[in-house]
Amino acid sequence: MIATFKARSGWSKRVLVSLLLTAAALLLSDSNLLYRWDLFLYDWNRMAWSRAPAEDIVIVAIDEQSLREIGRWPWSRRIHAQLIRQLSAAEARVIGLNIVFAEPETTDPSADAELASALAANGRIVLPLLNEQHRLGEELRETLPIPLLRTAAAGIGHVDVELDLDGIARSVFLKAGLGTSRWPTLALAMLELSDPAAERALPGERARPTASASPSPDAWHRDYRILIPFVGPPGRFQHYSYHDVLRGDFPPASFRGKFVLVGATASGMADALPTPVSGLSRLMPGVEYNANVLDALQQGLTIQALPAHWTLLLTGVLVFFPMLLHSACPARWTLPVAVLSLLLTLISSFVLLYTRQLWFPPAATLLVQGLGCPLWSWQRLLLLIRSLFEQEVRAQVTLHSIGDAVITTDANGAVQYLNPVAESLLGVEPGALRGQKLGSMFEVADEQERYRAVNLVALCLEEGALVRLPEPSILRNDAGEEYAIRASAAPIHDQQMRVVGVVIAFSNITETRRLTEQMRYQANHDALTHLPNLGLLRDRLKHAITRARRSGQSLALLFVDLDQFKKINEGLGHSAGDALLRAVADRLLLCGRKDDTIVRVGGDEFICMLEDLRQEDRVVDFAHKLLRMLETPFQIGNNECVVTASIGICLFPKDGGDVETLLRNADTAMYRAKESGRNNIQFYAHDMHLRSLERLNMEQGLRHALARQELEIHYQPQMDLRRDRIIGVEALLRWRHPQRGLISPLDFIPLAEETGLIESIGEWVLRTACQQAKAWQQKHRPTLRMAVNLSPRQFLRPGMVSMIAEILQETGLEPRYLDLEITESLLMKDVQGSIMTMHALKAIGVRLSIDDFGTGYSSLNYLKQFPIDQLKIDKSFVHDLVLGKEDASITLAIIAMAHSMSLTVIAEGVESEAQKAFLRANQCDEIQGYHLSRPLPADEIPALLN
Repeated sequence: MIATFKARSGWSKRVLVSLLLTAAALLLSDSNLLYRWDLFLYDWNRMAWSRAPAEDIVIVAIDEQSLREIGRWPWSRRIHAQLIRQLSAAEARVIGLNIVFAEPETTDPSADAELASALAANGRIVLPLLNEQHRLGEELRETLPIPLLRTAAAGIGHVDVELDLDGIARSVFLKAGLGTSRWPTLALAMLELSDPAAERALPGERARPTASASPSPDAWHRDYRILIPFVGPPGRFQHYSYHDVLRGDFPPASFRGKFVLVGATASGMADALPTPVSGLSRLMPGVEYNANVLDALQQGLTIQALPAHWTLLLTGVLVFFPMLLHSACPARWTLPVAVLSLLLTLISSFVLLYTRQLWFPPAATLLVQGLGCPLWSWQRLLLLIRSLFEQEVRAQVTLHSIGDAVITTDANGAVQYLNPVAESLLGVEPGALRGQKLGSMFEVADEQERYRAVNLVALCLEEGALVRLPEPSILRNDAGEEYAIRASAAPIHDQQMRVVGVVIAFSNITETRRLTEQMRYQANHDALTHLPNLGLLRDRLKHAITRARRSGQSLALLFVDLDQFKKINEGLGHSAGDALLRAVADRLLLCGRKDDTIVRVGGDEFICMLEDLRQEDRVVDFAHKLLRMLETPFQIGNNECVVTASIGICLFPKDGGDVETLLRNADTAMYRAKESGRNNIQFYAHDMHLRSLERLNMEQGLRHALARQELEIHYQPQMDLRRDRIIGVEALLRWRHPQRGLISPLDFIPLAEETGLIESIGEWVLRTACQQAKAWQQKHRPTLRMAVNLSPRQFLRPGMVSMIAEILQETGLEPRYLDLEITESLLMKDVQGSIMTMHALKAIGVRLSIDDFGTGYSSLNYLKQFPIDQLKIDKSFVHDLVLGKEDASITLAIIAMAHSMSLTVIAEGVESEAQKAFLRANQCDEIQGYHLSRPLPADEIPALLN
């Protein structure tokens, strides 16, 4: 009866836990906490499944070829009218123009009438509708085609797409509109033109009713949401170039009886969207997105979310029964049941999706199923631990067991008792040694670390007192096993204090000793490469110096630094960088002899110590051998890496007589090798120390230059080529050293940037330049602009924007007259962070220019995202502008690109009238350079302005 009660209690507990897990799954499913994981599973499913697109859907693409052949966008609407006539002649079934005609054409007013005529003549053309908010805070409004075109079109369809929380477009609302959802989507409008019955029973999830009695007339309403079953990644639909169709360059039957969508696919002008089948890296043009919607509606393959009550029911079934099965199954079935449960959930979701076009989000079910397996395993583990604990307690009470090995003998040394630990260490069966003498089973080391056997029982009986064996002592048992032990023996006395036996206690310290050795090794070796570290090198170098002094020979330190290792770390990741360092360490070991010491100092730096040198040639040969071995490419995973090294060499006793001097001089020689072009060898020389000292002196002088008023600002004029008028100046920093005279910015700006002094110097330059600009505006020219360069450290400095705003307020200079120049390479270090900072600067009203534009092409992809006003052509392109075809082409391309983005262009480094004439003839806006004037002190600028 008790057993029956326990069985019923066990089942009740299992059912209760299963119900609690099911309730947790239902709450998770209803709360949408795992919404992003459901989206991930949906996307993974869509990417793994593709189908053939409908053959009666064709895209006419406004692509790069069309832009090259027809010209810059926007095109005359006469061209669109001509395209419609071509498609009408080709007997297109319905045409969807995914092009916005929100305003009349101003350059050719009659073009609108011609386009309207073509629309009306065809009678089966749908135009797009946009919902827009022109300024932040303004109300939404519907942007329709102009009335003339709206009247001529056969239908209007919205192109509104709502992105999910992760920024991916997966769905479309078949109906939407301002106030009421009266407008069909573009694809539905096209389908309704072909088949008026298409609107009778629209699929999709209906909008939830609002709390108010009537919908707001100023809100954008959406209805009939469907998930789009994309046919595959972008490019699956049949498409023709706009230019080819315009010329009639297509097979006669290409558009007969087909739906034709016309829209932009060219980079930079297409309304591209990230989708599950394209992702964030390869966007899908809006015209192709609409083609997918049309394909789904036409074939009746639209996907809808499984209704909420069915979702909860299916979640409950898929969680409750597997959890109950988990609790009832033996432990060995836990993993198979868990795997089958997960597979059943995934299969259920996929079967519903592909057979019924219903999406069941499985993330909540999968999470609870995944947690259920370890939960029940944990329950079983608790029961097992409790059982083992009870047995252990009984064993301890019964056997009086302790952690150390304990042996007791009589007065003659015969064993009377062994606890289980002692039996284990001695490798004997229980009771096997009772009545036998132990003998010399322990071994201790002498001064020469040679081991000798010791009879601990006899020694204790002889001493008559406690005896401890020195550590480490060794125990070798009959099974051949060896243990490091800590052992002691004490005599057992009777009531008359006679020795009647001996108790031996010993513990196994093998693992402790191993860990101690391991810690000693880790303290002296690099964890990544297992080479000796700098601490061990100092010790070895100290002893090597002593030996070298005794023998009269020399030794060498080679300081090896890998060139450009940071790029590999940033490009391939830290794991790849670690693998490369291990591979380099292996090659360094192959270069050296057995007696040489190879050390990893840290990062990408190594030191090689060569002893017993009779000639310096061996050092040179070793260094060249090392460089050759590093030249062989390293295979790191799937990547082939090539590294070079800069090697600095110093010799004992020539270059130093102690450890720290040798290490410092080897490091100095290595940095000279880096400065000499990398991938080379440099021996230490005394002038290296002088150069380091000179650099240190310059750094100290620079720290006081601002306080001592040694820094000056010169200004170089900037001219507007259209008006031949100076419209601004650029502030350029100079350092007038009291001993060295005028120092070039190339010598001290990098040092200021490296030491962080550029932050205080840059703030001083900005404040002084703004004050000077305001003074010139008041006396000479009210609209004079001041250009100031921002250094990398200034740009990345927290609070930079507020600092600039304070300076503008203090000096009274209007923000629009301050032009901040930022180098192209700086922006690419952190594109998204740079964009945020630039937007913050634009918010206070200053102008932004990209300096030295054209020297790096990495920013071209992001240029349209930068909120800039001006591009500054680098002087390297201007220098050979008249003679060099390539430089002229690059300059013209920069001017054309900047003007297409409504940016002004200034060319720096203009030194001749021919360069000026070329730039003027090719629409360059402004120039700067020695042809106008060299950089001048502030008191010489008014003469130019007047």
